[in-house]
Amino acid sequence: MYSARRSILAVAIVLVSSLSGTVAFPETVKFMRHAADPLSLANLPVDRAPCTRDLGSTVSPPKETALASDDAESPCDTPPVSVPSVNPCNPASPAQVGCNARRDPVQEDLATMGKTGQKILRARERVLEILQNENACSAWFREKDSNPADAFRTLSFGIDSKGEEFVLKSKGADDMTIFRNPYVARVFQGDGRYGQITINTKGAFFFPIAMVIEAHSEGLPWISRGVRSLGVGPYRGDTLHAQILTLLHEFGHLVDLLPTDEGDQDGKSARNTGEVLRFCRAEVESKVRPNTLQTMR
Repeated sequence: MYSARRSILAVAIVLVSSLSGTVAFPETVKFMRHAADPLSLANLPVDRAPCTRDLGSTVSPPKETALASDDAESPCDTPPVSVPSVNPCNPASPAQVGCNARRDPVQEDLATMGKTGQKILRARERVLEILQNENACSAWFREKDSNPADAFRTLSFGIDSKGEEFVLKSKGADDMTIFRNPYVARVFQGDGRYGQITINTKGAFFFPIAMVIEAHSEGLPWISRGVRSLGVGPYRGDTLHAQILTLLHEFGHLVDLLPTDEGDQDGKSARNTGEVLRFCRAEVESKVRPNTLQTMR
């Protein structure tokens, strides 16, 4: 995982529009007596209705029926009713029938990306759960953004299908063997809201192992040296723990909570991952059912 700085920040504004409409029902029949009409409570008069008869109506019930109705259901005896206005789309209302749910364009986009998108979407939902609750991890991110869950929700996701796919084996100082894993994900440092997290499809977000290639400075062909396990921090690759940690790490770069670690020189990326774990490990592991994944040994 690494972050890079950009010279020009691009800000994308997502405009979400909603349509609303009203439906008018035609009035087909007028009865002589208002008490027989199925009126809504909102149309009842505030003051008591006068005792009048609609002399122009062409519908006349029998005299016996009218007398009985006068005694039992006279509108003149109906007390005034006042009905407060109700907004059915109020977020505080438990039932919002007919209201449009809040759209999540990022979720919709990931849902069209098959299994790859489903893995990202699953990890994204877990991270949102962590950031929108009170815990040490969300408190840490609030040092840079007062509403980290809302900021994270605006982030888009890209896929690098041509990213690094081999573990590079080389010799360092004092003949030390160095293994450089394929990068997991990357962002532009400090990109903030509406930034993008690009994930390597050959890295530890999606794969638990990778082929090892030994590089020679003399210009000789690379030699295959078997396979090696991939992981993110203490978590094995292609597990939900690793995926959650990856997104939290990259989000830390986007809000400038972590310093840039482009190229992972001197183990900067590993140190940044350790910093994320220092504040977020309990939440990362509590969000996954037991035995969902294994840690690296």
